Amino acid sequence: MAISAIVVVAVVLGYTFLLPAQSILLGPGAVAPDFELPMIDAQGMLKEKVSLSSLRGKVVFLEFMVSWCKGCQEMAEAVESLRLDYEPKGVVFISIAGSQRGATAGTTADFIRTYGAHWTYLFDSDNGVFSRYGIEGTPTFFVVDRSGIVVTRQDGVVSTQGLESALEVALS
Repeated sequence: MAISAIVVVAVVLGYTFLLPAQSILLGPGAVAPDFELPMIDAQGMLKEKVSLSSLRGKVVFLEFMVSWCKGCQEMAEAVESLRLDYEPKGVVFISIAGSQRGATAGTTADFIRTYGAHWTYLFDSDNGVFSRYGIEGTPTFFVVDRSGIVVTRQDGVVSTQGLESALEVALS
């Protein structure tokens, strides 16, 4: 009887430790994980890198996207409109482009040209930053306040009003 109980406990513990790690959905109130990624422009990959920690003291609008994502394509004009309104107020706009399903720095450069995206794009070649932020789909938007705390997380094609409200909260 005792042996079977030990076997059951061992099986349960073994199963628990062998489960794949679940991604943690990063949300409001959490500290935004730091990252350092290379920039991409309309011509392709650049050597210059940007880290989130280098932007401490500024409000950061952070978008996670991939070049083939229809929702990302649909939101590009709205993000550009927000950028035009909020960049003069000191907000930094960054899109982190992932490499899922064949997306590359080159396809991201094509996206930048096609959609007239005039903000900073970074390339997450191994999707490590996507994992740290718990990104399960694109687009996903974060507003990070001056102290590095997430003010909002919004997934999918969203209303610009919600993003504007979060930017206003972060700026206040």
